[in-house]
Amino acid sequence: MGVTSDDEGDESALAPDAAFELLADETRMGILRALWGEYDPRDPDSAVSFRRLFDLVGADDTGNFNYHLGRLTGHFVRRTDAGYELAAPGFRVVRAVVAGSVTGDPSVPETPVDATCARCGGQVAIIHEDGTTWARCTDCEGYWSGREGAIFGFGLPPRGLRDRDADAVLDATITYSIHRFAAVCRGVCPECGGSVEGALDVCTDHDAGGVCDACGSAFRGVVTFDCGACKFDWRSPAYAPVSHHPALAAFYDDHGTEHVPATWAAVRRGLRWSEQVHSTEPPSLWVVVSESGDRRRFRLDATGTVVAVTD
Repeated sequence: MGVTSDDEGDESALAPDAAFELLADETRMGILRALWGEYDPRDPDSAVSFRRLFDLVGADDTGNFNYHLGRLTGHFVRRTDAGYELAAPGFRVVRAVVAGSVTGDPSVPETPVDATCARCGGQVAIIHEDGTTWARCTDCEGYWSGREGAIFGFGLPPRGLRDRDADAVLDATITYSIHRFAAVCRGVCPECGGSVEGALDVCTDHDAGGVCDACGSAFRGVVTFDCGACKFDWRSPAYAPVSHHPALAAFYDDHGTEHVPATWAAVRRGLRWSEQVHSTEPPSLWVVVSESGDRRRFRLDATGTVVAVTD
């Protein structure tokens, strides 16, 4: 039996086209920015009066301003006895602007970092472009086709680049993206909160000597996660969901190692795990983790979910 949300059948729920139309106005965006500027997370009442809001936006006509405020009220803006304040969708819009996700596209040129490649021990460098931080090995072909030396490409909003050197950008990228991936592994879209479905693809003609020509990666198993609501997608090696499994943390703890998924050490550790095909129809794969002569095997089903753990 499903759960019906408040938005289903609710006339106040906005269609995407209506949301774009509402926000495509300078006065309305000015209202959202002004309410954000007056918001104090430590103040239980940050409501702004009509007159104060009118002055902050710098509008010329109260009638026209009231019209635009009215269009926002009920979805992006909430009216209270004390005045007006941002509603949850309004916060999301302004935070996207503050993060630079919709207003900026900064880049970072290729810069060496304090990290070495798990495959060859070579120097790792990062480059940030188009909202993505790429980590690449400068000495070998890496793990993915299409970008020489590619180890991973993880998203980081433009704000994440400010006041950080290359090593700090690498750490921030891993922290930001891997925690988002943890939600993906639990079937929750980190963008919209919708349901995510995974699909495991096992390369049946895999060349384990490097980046395989057949599948375009060094991994025999690759999981693709998709959100049917907002079209968010994530492509990851099969080892990545294993990195979040509690049995893995316990295994490493028994060997005196703290396994924290959202760290470069954990990413590098996972790149050394091996894979064994369990079946191709439906696709299923074992990820084998070895440490000090001991091992754990984690079996992924066709959805990329860990369904069995054995020695």
